Amino acid sequence: MTANELVPGSTASRPLAAFIDATQHAVQEVLDVAEPQAGYLAIARLSGHLAAMWRAVYPSADGQSGADGPLRAVCLSRAREVERTLRLLECQLSGAAFAVGRPVTSVPTLLAQQLASYRSAEQALVTAVEDQLAIDGREKLAREYGHALRRAPTRPHPWCPRSGPLCHLAFWLRSRWDRLLDTVDARPGAGRDFPVQLPHGCKG
Repeated sequence: MTANELVPGSTASRPLAAFIDATQHAVQEVLDVAEPQAGYLAIARLSGHLAAMWRAVYPSADGQSGADGPLRAVCLSRAREVERTLRLLECQLSGAAFAVGRPVTSVPTLLAQQLASYRSAEQALVTAVEDQLAIDGREKLAREYGHALRRAPTRPHPWCPRSGPLCHLAFWLRSRWDRLLDTVDARPGAGRDFPVQLPHGCKG
């Protein structure tokens, strides 16, 4: 299946949007399962997506008409909220003392609300970015997103630097460390199953 097969006519030339839609579907299918292992897998997949957005997509919005400024700022702010709640969910699943006292449904409910808000902002940003690019530029950006997604951290890092000279180093270090912890803790990371569920045409 290619990116073009995932979306109907008017969006068939938007490979990044198609790729992100497939990523979100892969997140949602495990987020809806009420068991710890599925929760960890959802955290890994969503953390990877958010990190890939930071690494590949947000920099592309810098200076672009319609994507820079308030639209980008709103998307970044909502992404931070999602990451903080993901971190809380991770602590709750792992039995951290400060998190286990919260009602079982409160954190997933908050996460669902924040995700809905974030995704609307993300969709607007991605549309604005792709509107500024020719077809080959859109495909290149989708490939960059896919490259970052396969190498992204698998745990939430809401206080990690997202800009400046340390952001690329932080991305690499967090990814290596997270994957080591996933092995030690026997936690599912993004997994080899994750990329194959995404548009094959965007995996380059």
